[in-house]
Amino acid sequence: MPEQIGFRRNMSLFMAVMIGIGATMGPGIFALPGELAQMIGPAGVLVYLAMGFLTVFTALNYSELSAAIPLAGGGYSFTSRTLNRPVAFFTGWFFWIGNTLACSMYALIFALTIRAYFLPEASIALITLITTVVFTTINFMGMKEAIIVITVMNLVELAVLIGVAALGITDIEPRNLEPLAPMGWDPFVPAMALIYISYVGFELISNAAEEIIQPSKTIPRAILITLGVSTAIYVFVVGVMMGTVNYTELAQSEIPFIFTAERLIGAWGRWAGIIATIMASLSAFSVTLGASARILYALGRDKHFPYIFARLHPKFQTPHIALFICGLIVIIFSSSGIVKFVASLSDFGYLMGLGIINYSVIPLHKRMPNLRRPFQTIIFPWIPILGVMTTWMFVPALELRSFVLGGILTLVGTGIYLFRSANRAEVIKLAKVFVKSLKLFIYRLRRMRMQVLIISGEKQGQNIADRLLAKDEYRMMFRSAEHQLTFIEEVEALCKELERRYNVPIYQGDGTKKELLRQVGVDNIDVVIAAFEDDGRNVIAALQARQLEIEKVIAIVQNHEYTQLLEQNNVVVINAPWATAAMVENILDNPVLAQLFEFGIGAASLLEVSVPKNARVNGNPIREIDIPKGCLIAAIIRDNQFVVPRGDTNIEIDDRVIFIGPASAIKKAFDIFMLKK
Repeated sequence: MPEQIGFRRNMSLFMAVMIGIGATMGPGIFALPGELAQMIGPAGVLVYLAMGFLTVFTALNYSELSAAIPLAGGGYSFTSRTLNRPVAFFTGWFFWIGNTLACSMYALIFALTIRAYFLPEASIALITLITTVVFTTINFMGMKEAIIVITVMNLVELAVLIGVAALGITDIEPRNLEPLAPMGWDPFVPAMALIYISYVGFELISNAAEEIIQPSKTIPRAILITLGVSTAIYVFVVGVMMGTVNYTELAQSEIPFIFTAERLIGAWGRWAGIIATIMASLSAFSVTLGASARILYALGRDKHFPYIFARLHPKFQTPHIALFICGLIVIIFSSSGIVKFVASLSDFGYLMGLGIINYSVIPLHKRMPNLRRPFQTIIFPWIPILGVMTTWMFVPALELRSFVLGGILTLVGTGIYLFRSANRAEVIKLAKVFVKSLKLFIYRLRRMRMQVLIISGEKQGQNIADRLLAKDEYRMMFRSAEHQLTFIEEVEALCKELERRYNVPIYQGDGTKKELLRQVGVDNIDVVIAAFEDDGRNVIAALQARQLEIEKVIAIVQNHEYTQLLEQNNVVVINAPWATAAMVENILDNPVLAQLFEFGIGAASLLEVSVPKNARVNGNPIREIDIPKGCLIAAIIRDNQFVVPRGDTNIEIDDRVIFIGPASAIKKAFDIFMLKK
């Protein structure tokens, strides 16, 4: 299989779990137990246990969505496939707000800890600036590299948490747990709302879906492992804290874990707690920063923001522009020095976004029953409904200023959405007035991802997919768009093979049925390619797609009798078996060819030919080969290197020869190079 365009898929289950642990086991565990002790007393242990139970519904919904739609952007990518565009945009907007401001909060907690224990005269703004620059650089180099750093910090943090709790378990005194709820049970739900953000770190795993190996299996496992491990550690650690120190003392401490560790172990415990707090802040900061950038990347990819936000760095394959923008916003907000101000905005974004995500499982089932779901929740639709209820039940517990500030940011998002929608056509017009010498440069800045639906996962469909996903250097030069694939395939075994090879959305069912095309969604399709091995089924599928007003439809047929019928319905017909996959790529990428080749050769076509072992042209110089008039050899790829074609250049076995010229001339050249001795 050729290398795919986009993120590097190099993250294992362990790395995915480290993302979740890094975001979930943030600095909250080091400070929030004191707030709980003040609100509800020793019953704070039950608050953590109950929160872990209620979050299971959201975790199950995330697992199903992540397995079925393994795309970067996490929650936003789910709603972009299941709900309408405005709702999808606001889901991404809310999550971006929540993650970016949570990142600011973590940076601020780290800066306050450093100033309190190490550099009392240091500037908070300067510390957050340096921290953001360092971790932006780490994330810029790649998620895998960032996870290595995160893993080390996670292990240090967990070792301290578990170690202190294990040493203190023998010092638990039952009288410290009595009465269990001295303030009554009324504060129980507000106390759960306070710690809610500590439990939803697993959602950040789905943001890295395009970098995780076998995401349909790995992500659900990582989400459930993260939630189980985090809940167990939270309950264990908070139980020891409440049992070894009276709740009235914990309530008076701003650093209850460090206070408890010092009480149990002495000075060593205090410094261990300080180090663990720092590790937790930085780990959560790094993970959340990477997630924020990937949400902004997804919003740019789907044209809600300028598409430049969706560019990946050519070397590191990370969303570097989105990452730098998120880093800048983190610096601005963390420099405020007000933790609660930043945290309140973050809570608003998370709660609003998570409620929508939980609901999106319902339209996933109803609108797309044929979409393969490798992980499925039970007792549908009760799990999604419970997910919505257990998320939005905490919204009333937010502070008033959270609603005010969140409402202002919602209005800002509305303005951005309406602006982009109303002015897209004008932006395109402005791009066209640039001088011809800048056309290619502008095109590369504005390159968009074309959403391609391939109907049939048989050999022909897989060949086309391999071609469209190929990342050879010459293709990156000539290609007019990057391609995001979706398959429709009826056969179970082929669905599993496609799942293994491509890690893209797959709908199982009959691709000739209009209802199945509606499930995929017209807004999610730029091009339909009917690639059955049977001409009749391709004709039906293509005509069904045209009836749904999909603008670009390609049908592959061998029988010329179908050509007139299809062309009358504005279907592009390919009936040349000698270059099916290459011609599909050419049709999708004609806009760039028109820009590059305006020197009078007519409608240009681009074709790659791999020279077989027993071809007659092997060993012959180009000048001695009868290349058809009007056809040019543009390049030769040999051992992944460009070879400039000249008259005395010999053709060798396995050379990949790229022809440019009219389709008729290219066909003749193809036949010449395939002719055997």
